[in-house]
Amino acid sequence: MRVSKHTILFLLLTAVLLFAVPSGVFAQADEEFTPLYGRGDQMLSLSLGPFIPLFFAGGPDGIQDTNLSLGGTGNLQWHAFLNSNLTLGGELGGTFTFSPNRTLFMVPLTARATYFFRNYPWEFPVYLGAGVNFSRIPDEAFKVDPILKPGFSVLWNLDSEWAFGTNFVYWWVPQIYLDSELEDETRFGNFLEITLTAVYRF
Repeated sequence: MRVSKHTILFLLLTAVLLFAVPSGVFAQADEEFTPLYGRGDQMLSLSLGPFIPLFFAGGPDGIQDTNLSLGGTGNLQWHAFLNSNLTLGGELGGTFTFSPNRTLFMVPLTARATYFFRNYPWEFPVYLGAGVNFSRIPDEAFKVDPILKPGFSVLWNLDSEWAFGTNFVYWWVPQIYLDSELEDETRFGNFLEITLTAVYRF
């Protein structure tokens, strides 16, 4: 798999944002900040960043290059706390990436369960999303496929309401053909989302 210079640049930028922010900014956070979440507490998050096509698996050719370029993705999420560590919620997102002649658009709609690990002011949520993925290439058929999105985030809490960080999310998108004449067309798409996120709790 080839990694473009744009991908390397973004990863370096993410590392700078996470680990090289001046200590004076972190000093603004309350050292005693230990938010306690209860059932019914909610949060909204907005995430934006690059979308990295990894590979296609399945079919007679096995693992193949996607022949897609680095793209972009964004999503909006809502979650409700079941207790101080566990949330259930939903996510609506969108992404685009390019083949040599066309643009691939995908819009996933997923339900998501998240569990939080904490070392304040840091939080490390791990999660699994599952749902449907709507995809379209102009002049070709519109497709609806299942999708799984496991991932984790690194969040820094500014205060009891706001947190900022980075998401690392794996997309697994199977396109399954049950017709015996088309079964060789079955493919399993594998992609990576790396996004910056802002979280608001209420």
